[in-house]
Amino acid sequence: MPYEETYGARIRQFIQELFGSRLTAHLEDEITRLRNDHDRALQDRDTQIAVLREEKQLLMSKITAYEFAVLPRTSRAGAEVIAYQKPAPPKPNFSFADLPPTKSKWEQFQENYYAGEAKAIEAEKAASASAAAQKQAELAAKEI
Repeated sequence: MPYEETYGARIRQFIQELFGSRLTAHLEDEITRLRNDHDRALQDRDTQIAVLREEKQLLMSKITAYEFAVLPRTSRAGAEVIAYQKPAPPKPNFSFADLPPTKSKWEQFQENYYAGEAKAIEAEKAASASAAAQKQAELAAKEI
């Protein structure tokens, strides 16, 4: 029995020809090419950055060697270079604006007196609360 093309096969073939045209294939190839170009450009950029960093480190090491060899520490230029490289030690701060003011003896006495009074009031409240609790316990015991 020879192969006969069915109506469904014809429809599938028509859709493939319609949406699978040469333009679509060309655009897919173009997208792939652009992606490859972009990836290559990123890789070239990363390589260039690495080369420049390496060159910078080489030049910095040469400059350091020249500073130690050419500019002795006793010369003015050498002293300026060393002072520029090393940060100055922190200077002490003699401003006492952030310290709280000192209290007089009278202020200290008042503080202690008020603290003692607060403790006495708390103790009195605790005693009255315990006495009230004791009275309630006695009333509950009488009712039983």
